[in-house]
Amino acid sequence: MKNRLLVMMTAALVLSGLVLSPASVAAQSEKVKTFDPKAPAPRLPNGKPDFSGNWTRPGTMDITRTFTNANGTSNKGEPNPLPFTPWGQKQWDNYNPVKNGDYAGSCMPFGWLRSFTPHPMQLLQNNEYIAFLFEQSTMFQLVNTEGLPHRKDWPATWFGDSRGHWEGDTLVIDVVNMNGYAKLATIGQPMSEQAHLTMTFTRPDMGHMGFKWVLDDPKTYTRPVSNERVLVLSPQVELMEYACMENNLSILLDGAITPWLGPNDEPSIVPAKWEWTSFDLTKPQKFTGVVKASDYKRDTLATATVVAGAKTYNVVLGPPIRLDFRGLEAEDFAPGKTITFEGVVSKQNPNELRVQTFTKRNNTIDAR
Repeated sequence: MKNRLLVMMTAALVLSGLVLSPASVAAQSEKVKTFDPKAPAPRLPNGKPDFSGNWTRPGTMDITRTFTNANGTSNKGEPNPLPFTPWGQKQWDNYNPVKNGDYAGSCMPFGWLRSFTPHPMQLLQNNEYIAFLFEQSTMFQLVNTEGLPHRKDWPATWFGDSRGHWEGDTLVIDVVNMNGYAKLATIGQPMSEQAHLTMTFTRPDMGHMGFKWVLDDPKTYTRPVSNERVLVLSPQVELMEYACMENNLSILLDGAITPWLGPNDEPSIVPAKWEWTSFDLTKPQKFTGVVKASDYKRDTLATATVVAGAKTYNVVLGPPIRLDFRGLEAEDFAPGKTITFEGVVSKQNPNELRVQTFTKRNNTIDAR
């Protein structure tokens, strides 16, 4: 099942079967050979920064992660847990792309934020427009940067209605009228049709771009959520053709991945007694114990019976899809295994816990 999950979640990402390699020195243009990342940023005829070029992004599969890669790309993520509304928490807990399909694996548009991962992205720009060319599925977005108003009476779409304007040397792209189907990252953090996205771009020098996004979505989150990233110019990389359905059709028909057929609004997989509000979140505690039994069903929450000290606890581990993505699997909770975690105690039953974080090989792994 773990392998099937990985296949499904990367189907639309890597099934071209090709790996893009930097062009050989002989094939590179003179501009690539003389590239100086610390040189001043280029400018358009109107004096504004020119973001044209192929940009390597930090590969943010989970918006709660903060990290810096060896290539200089980075992300400053949101703290976990995210500030979900009850509706947003239900979407997050119910996200199950193995069962319900992943829209990316069915070759639907990625939406703005998920499009920034993982394949190459090239920008082309003039005084009036900036074009985002995504190798993934050969998607593109063309955004006017002259401060035009949003369009009226247009249908909601995956990328929404995007309009750009300048605030000094910062390019601001304002996005409304999204259909709410897209996720904020590969792990599946949700958004709704009420979302308002603001993206800002800066270019401090030739080789780097600052990218910050803020999502105001009162249906899903109790406050705006955001990430702040650094992108690195990669002039040696060129876009290649990517035909998503050409690569995914057979595995969709064969059932290797589940086709995505639209939003899923089934009842929550979390019973009332296991909702976070049923636990004392003010007093998290550390536990180390031995698993006596476990239930790792993929369509509901994973649970285990754990003996810690002289007590036996019923422990809610979390959604298996999320645990798998973050580095845990069913074998970690097999009977006889020792697990260490931070959990909160039920307000109604002192022998019932819900896990907030696990410790595995000195690594802390979020279950929220």
